[in-house]
Amino acid sequence: MNINILEALDNLSRQTSVITVDSKKLVVKEYGREVGLIKWFMVNLSSLSIKMYPFALNPRNRMEREVAFLKTSTPGFSKPSLYIVDYIGKRIIRSYVEGEKLTYTMPVEVYRLLGGLLGRLHCSNWAIGDTKISNFIHSGGEIYIIDAEQAIETRNVEHFIWDLIVLVSTLAISCYTNCVLNQNTYMDRLQGFIKGYLGSTCIPMETLSSVMLSEDVKILLYLLIPFPLNTATVKTLNNMFFREKHAR
Repeated sequence: MNINILEALDNLSRQTSVITVDSKKLVVKEYGREVGLIKWFMVNLSSLSIKMYPFALNPRNRMEREVAFLKTSTPGFSKPSLYIVDYIGKRIIRSYVEGEKLTYTMPVEVYRLLGGLLGRLHCSNWAIGDTKISNFIHSGGEIYIIDAEQAIETRNVEHFIWDLIVLVSTLAISCYTNCVLNQNTYMDRLQGFIKGYLGSTCIPMETLSSVMLSEDVKILLYLLIPFPLNTATVKTLNNMFFREKHAR
């Protein structure tokens, strides 16, 4: 039996609720909920040693980030429609996306598509910040991003690498019990994701690999991904980025 730690944490820090208006599902997101404040406070504390990403703690700032991202036309992921922005109550109402949240059991092709879409998004100078796999919905051959409260416009490669780190680490955590017994399940999706990303990114490979292959990133991967998947992940990423660097 696989224990989904990410799903449990998501439930504990949930800031959204689903309502029905005229038989249409809508999502209400309240940024001032205490669980959301605690979640991002803890995340910010845990990243003090290596400041790779500028997280926002203030509810209004998080809301403004998400609103800006949802309103901006960017290549890559599909996005929910934004209907109402309540700056006083610090909440939004957006469309409900029908589909399946990404899980480690989805085909490798889905992860290759995910990597390609993230690479295209980074090329438009946007980073997401919170790229855990449960923040993506697979629907009708498309992938939607349904949480972007840490999204920022940036040209900083460290911010793009952070997106890769979070996605890879949450993939490993979500399937840990099963993937330790069958590492190919995890490794196939990890490699599919990275191949998709490297095939679509426009960031110079020299710049990208210099950050990904750094000691700071290796430390983060070892800390965020449980053993023994962390060792396999670091080795695989190092090999893939090293080969790509010397192939271009």
